[in-house]
Parts: sequence; structure tokens; C-alpha cells
Amino acid sequence: MLRTPSDFAALSAAPGVTTPLLGVRHRTVAATDSTPSLRLGIATSRKVGNAVVRNRIRRRLKSIARELAPQVRPGAEILIGVRTAASTATSAELRAALTDCLRRARLVEVSA
Repeated sequence: MLRTPSDFAALSAAPGVTTPLLGVRHRTVAATDSTPSLRLGIATSRKVGNAVVRNRIRRRLKSIARELAPQVRPGAEILIGVRTAASTATSAELRAALTDCLRRARLVEVSA
């Protein structure tokens, strides 16, 4: 997990891709045995909804990211920016949006 403000600041200037539901910024660092294969941060503005809605979206995205983690390039650091349309999205729609962002960012392999 990305936790410190410096972690988020480092990724705020990184390249990214967007969908109507999510925006993803990413960078790849050298992976070692002591570093996790995937570091994830989720930024959710108060424009998305109240605390209940924001936390529900975060929980869904963390669960989806756990499922996709084995497919993600080792050493990836990903910052997910949640957009207002995500407040009414289903888990399946969030999964499709995140998978699309990761594919377009070339962080996962495209399955045939």
C-alpha cells in the first residue's frame, strides 16, 4: 500500500490513463525480494460521495486489485483516482474499468 504523502506525490506526476470511472497513474520500480510486487494507493475525493460511499468504493477496488495482483508487472506502483461516476458503478464495472486501465498502461498482459 502507498501510505505516505511522498508516495502519493511521486505518483501524481507519473504518466496515467483514464476511464469514465477511474484514473490510474503508475510507475515501475526495481523489484527486490523485500519489496512487494504491487504497491497500491487509492485517492477518493469528497465529490464522489459521503464517507460510506467512498469507503465502499475503496474496499471494492482493494478486493479487485488483490485478484489482479498476480498478473501485474512486478515492482509496479499504482495510484487509482476515483471519479464521481464510480459512486453508482457496480463491482463488475469497476473491475472492467481497472482492468482496462492496467492493460492500456501495459501493466498486465493482454489475454487472448
